[in-house]
This record gives sequence, C-alpha cells and structure tokens, in this order.
Amino acid sequence: MVDLGPPPGSITDRQQVGGTASGGNPYTLAGTDYERYRPTYPPLAVDAALSGLKNPKTLDVGAGSGKFTRALAARGVTVSALEPAAAMREMFRESLPQIPLYEGKAEDVAELFAPKTFDALCFAQSWHWVDKEAACAAALKVLQPGGRLVIIYNQMNVSFPWVKRLSRVMRSGDVHHPDRIPQLGKGFAKPELSLFQWGISLPVAALFTLAKTRSSYLRASASGKRHLQTNLRSYLCDDLGLNPEQSVTLPYYTLVWIAPVAN
Repeated sequence: MVDLGPPPGSITDRQQVGGTASGGNPYTLAGTDYERYRPTYPPLAVDAALSGLKNPKTLDVGAGSGKFTRALAARGVTVSALEPAAAMREMFRESLPQIPLYEGKAEDVAELFAPKTFDALCFAQSWHWVDKEAACAAALKVLQPGGRLVIIYNQMNVSFPWVKRLSRVMRSGDVHHPDRIPQLGKGFAKPELSLFQWGISLPVAALFTLAKTRSSYLRASASGKRHLQTNLRSYLCDDLGLNPEQSVTLPYYTLVWIAPVAN
C-alpha cells in the first residue's frame, strides 16, 4: 500500500518558516499538455503573494500559459505578463486575451517598463531560469518603494519517499526545498517563506503526460523521450504496482517566497 499523502484539495494553515535537444528554451516546444496537466496554485498561496498590498500592480514574469496570471486576475488586481517562449505566449493569448502580454525575459523588465511601475514582480515556476543578479537589478528599477519580488513554486512533495523517487524518474529539475532560501541582491530584504501542503487526484495515466511537460523531456531526443517514459512505466506499474486506469493523490507543496525592496 503506497502512502499517497494528503487528500486532494487539502491545505495546511500558513506556516512562516523563515531547451530542447539542441539547447535553448525547452518551452518553445510546449504543447497544450502543459496547460492541462500542470497544477494550478492553491488560493491561500495566491493570497500570501499579495498579502499587505492594496490594489497592487503586478507583473507575472515567465508567465508561461498564464496559470498564475489567471489566479492574480481573479483577485481583481492589475496584472501584466512577460514570457519569452512563443508557444507559451500563444497558449496565454488563447485563454487570457484581455491581459497585457509582453515578449521578453526577467532581465529585460527595465527596458520594457517605466521605473517604479509595479508593486510586485511574481516569478511562478520561473525563478530558476533567470540570471539572478541581472534579474534583481532590473526588478529594483521597475518596483515601487515598498514593492516586492515574489518567488512561487508548485512542487511535488518529495518528503514522501515514493514522490521523491517519482521526481527523479521524471527528471524533475524543479525540486525546490523549503530550507533553501533564494539568494537575492543587496537591494532586497531576506526572503520569507509561506508554505502550503495540498494534493491533487489524477489518473495514473496522467502522470505519463505530466512527465512530458518537464523541461528534461522537452529537451530530450526522440530516443531519450522513449527512455524516460519507459523508466516511468517501470516505476509506476512494476515497482509500485499501479495500473494506468486507477487514480492516485499526488502530494504537492507550494512555496511562496516574499522579498520586499530593502529600505
């Protein structure tokens, strides 16, 4: 019997603790599976990102298909989005045509926007892709006094041994641990973390598609892709004894790091 973690939709109370095979951006090859199978963000995590801000102007940096942008817009805040990958921008425009969307990277924000334009720059699933020093320097130029840089990760909860192994089989590079504080420049205060634990119920078969949304898969050659899926099938079906038709609860946690502009 596999311990599959917390029930779907459950979230703990807020806890304050603290591309391609030839290179390039792998998400230029992303298809609709990313939008369909990557999880959304729990409401309490979105609330944490915006806590203490009144009518904030926000920029979702590395917005992808718009999952976090959509959560921000649902809160009624003024939000714009920035995304470098053409395939992601296409998905974004299909679902969020009303949201201003810009082509570019985190390091470009000072060139794209006027000084002191935003109250918050949010990096949902994207901070590990940026040049940290350049991104921080650019962010400081476009943030208001009292503004913040927010780093958000939806992470499979690798404190469960079977999920830790799953993340390795999937070659999930985005394993971000709560005890690893993001290193920012001198212009920001030390980031503080809000941590939320939850779970999502999905068919075992969906895990094979979820694996295809990972950068390691998108970067791989055709033979590499087949190898990754074969290893995943061996782990899920042979080692864990699961079948593709049954459902499991995949445990997640969401990390929300908030770093205010230093006084």
